[in-house]
Amino acid sequence: MAYLTYQEYQGMNFTKLDPTDFDKLVEKASALIDVQTRNFYQFNDLDSDIVFRQKKFKMAVAAQVEYMYQANATTSLEINSPQSWSVDGMSITEASRYNNTGANESPTILSDDAVLFLSGTGLLYRGLG
Repeated sequence: MAYLTYQEYQGMNFTKLDPTDFDKLVEKASALIDVQTRNFYQFNDLDSDIVFRQKKFKMAVAAQVEYMYQANATTSLEINSPQSWSVDGMSITEASRYNNTGANESPTILSDDAVLFLSGTGLLYRGLG
């Protein structure tokens, strides 16, 4: 279930995408945000929620769409490409953007920006009650 329309995405200050790219990413982005929010909007109506939380939730989905577009990945496997490889005796090593020591690490498919947008909304609450 996509929580964001192409028109809404265009109205936000994110990377400009064509409708085809957006449509490919928005369903997966929505599903990933659903996981983080414990499927809150699978059981509650987004449109009748408070405007502040609606806006932040949609911003999180938009940030996730942008992240997957820029990373050219929609799965954990795709985003975990090797940092170094060799071809015909030539070795290539990319600098790490996750660790300044260059040590191997596993980036996540979830956008840090999306989590930041959800912060303070109560949608990341993991307590009881």
